Amino acid sequence: QGLVVVWELQLERRGRPERVSVSWEHRGQTLTSLCWDTAALRVFAGDKGGKVSFLRAGSSKLGKGSAFVIFPVQTITTVDSRVVQLGYLDGRLLVSSLSRCYLCDTEREKFWRVGNKERDGEYGACFFPLSRGVTVVQQPPPLLYCARPGSRVWEASFSGDVLSTHQFKQLLAVPPAPLISYRSEPHYNRAQKSSQSIAFPRLLYFGDQNLLTWTDSAIYVFTPQSGQVLLWTEVKDVVEIAVYRNELFCLRGDGRMSHLSLLSVERCVDRLLRREAWSLAATVCVMFQHAIAPSKARKSIPIDRLDHLRSQLSVTTHLDLIGQLEEVVAKLEPLDSASSSRRSSISSHESFNVLDCGIYRVISRRGSQSDEETSSLVSQSMLEEERLKEFSFVQEEEEQQGAEHDPQSGGGLEVTEPSGNHQFHLPLSFRPKHSRIALQAVRDR
Repeated sequence: QGLVVVWELQLERRGRPERVSVSWEHRGQTLTSLCWDTAALRVFAGDKGGKVSFLRAGSSKLGKGSAFVIFPVQTITTVDSRVVQLGYLDGRLLVSSLSRCYLCDTEREKFWRVGNKERDGEYGACFFPLSRGVTVVQQPPPLLYCARPGSRVWEASFSGDVLSTHQFKQLLAVPPAPLISYRSEPHYNRAQKSSQSIAFPRLLYFGDQNLLTWTDSAIYVFTPQSGQVLLWTEVKDVVEIAVYRNELFCLRGDGRMSHLSLLSVERCVDRLLRREAWSLAATVCVMFQHAIAPSKARKSIPIDRLDHLRSQLSVTTHLDLIGQLEEVVAKLEPLDSASSSRRSSISSHESFNVLDCGIYRVISRRGSQSDEETSSLVSQSMLEEERLKEFSFVQEEEEQQGAEHDPQSGGGLEVTEPSGNHQFHLPLSFRPKHSRIALQAVRDR
């Protein structure tokens, strides 16, 4: 019906939700996209006819007098066709229609097109912040990514100039990564796939410098800065996806909501072991043994944990799996090799000075490539084939309310069957700041 309603959820005060703003600007049209300007509490809306407007959200905190305050609805522009996706960042609104992308400076009310070539179909676009976490002075301007036909994506500057075109058609000729779920056994068919020519209907900034898109049957994650496919996996009947860090919340066509987490193989196995999902943990170890075998994995998955995992499997029901797991354990590299490898990389990744007494004083730099606790999910040096195998999607099992939160698992979510008045509890994990490490090594005489 074209109605936009803003509700204040009253989560902090545990009160009842209150309706604070209403817009009939799109009366009679189907709304196709919404996005927030959280700084100014504005909601941008686009419809099937191409109209784009914004509504200022009121607040119950203004008191009873807020009933007499009028929050105007303003039409920003009307583009040439249906609005596919909206995005907002740092005063600029990105509008992706069926034919092209537009960039709007909402403060100066200036509009310009992104690129010159038109298209015909549902193609998304999004902003892509660079180097999050640095100071405002050092932070480079964001990029834009606009989907094009044939599994292509434009990379454009914050002013709308097209810088390059990424072609993912051939890179998608790889098998899909398995979806790790507590409700079913994972399957990983390593057979080579043919190239995929896909129209990316939505684009989202995801995780650490990743780009996410989906169709009704699959989810795709790219690392556009290195021009690689991180992974893709088959998920049926996907209607809409929202992301938070490395978490995905998928709305299905039948109204169900699924919670997916993008995890490294080591973290996936660690989570399964903590939840005592023995057979599933063993299956993942066997399936991705190339990621379990290297010495760097001994930090989170030491050999004794895998020995304990093997002892938890039943000989009567998991005999073959036990044999496969024993083969994996036999190939494991010890932790000592990781230490020696780390010492050998000191000269390239660490700063050090030689004291008069002959001692090398080594200081680890924050954010160095040798930091094993880096928050990045993927190293730029990985090959595309390794990149696919190193990561898997984990689907959170539906848990009962009051389930204990595991701080090592990166967060949890209660998911229940869709019905009215549902409350979702999302424990937010945090990562401590990296400490400065000082090492001392005595020079050989």
